This record gives sequence, C-alpha cells and structure tokens, in this order.
Amino acid sequence: MSTLSPTARVILGMLKLGLRTGYEIKKAIDTSTRFFWGASFGQIYPELHRLHEAGLVEARDQPRGKVRRTEYTLTPAGERALHDW
Repeated sequence: MSTLSPTARVILGMLKLGLRTGYEIKKAIDTSTRFFWGASFGQIYPELHRLHEAGLVEARDQPRGKVRRTEYTLTPAGERALHDW
C-alpha cells in the first residue's frame, strides 16, 4: 500500500499501542482524537480489511460465545509503513 489514508494511519498507530479489535480502536478514537479527527465503524472495519489484504495487519478470529470478534496485529510490513509515515 503506497499511500495510506488518514484512517489507515490511525489504525496502524492504535495497533502499535496494543489495541486489537475494531471496537477497541473506535473506543480509543472516541476518547483521544474525536475533538479534531474522528472515524466511524463504517470507516474502521473496511480499512482494517484493506490493511489485511495489503499484508499490513494479521487477522485472527477470536469469538466470545456467539459474538464474532476479530483481533488484528501489525505485520513487519505494517510496522515499516507506520515507521515510514
């Protein structure tokens, strides 16, 4: 992925901080950057899928009971993209 969207950059940064799910990322954005930049679930989840397809994040299904849940982690390529930015 040669150019990352602002949402992708924030997601990579949040994953670097140790957040794992789209829900956790959304909660962190709502409490940290919402006063000058925000993102909706409708932006976060598609961007996580794009980052996964680009090889910048890994995805693991981690269901909780009947709740579908996916945890994401940075790949080495994702670390490099974040560092390069």
